[in-house]
Amino acid sequence: MAVLKPRERLVYFRVSEDEFRQFVKVCEQGGARSVSDLARSAVQRLIADGQRKREESELEEKMRVLERLIAAVTEQLSLLAVNHVSEGAEAELATETAGLSPPRALADPNSWRDR
Repeated sequence: MAVLKPRERLVYFRVSEDEFRQFVKVCEQGGARSVSDLARSAVQRLIADGQRKREESELEEKMRVLERLIAAVTEQLSLLAVNHVSEGAEAELATETAGLSPPRALADPNSWRDR
């Protein structure tokens, strides 16, 4: 079987005899073909975990920004609703005062007859 991605680079590092025995033991338990495969897998896992943590951190920051924006929009909507109700009440009061419409108590023409 041909190797699709031949490994051409070497990385060396020294380990103690105890460390090497631990590596061999982990290889046997984990099914790694060699200490090299074990080390390569471990480094790749560290790289992937670091990338995942960076992405999670970026996502958390984006979520915080979105939450702040939602809170600001909610506050603005509340203010608009309060202003709208207040303006409606002021407009109603102004038209009643100007005599453009009967006061609320007289809005029902039958209500004065009951008195």
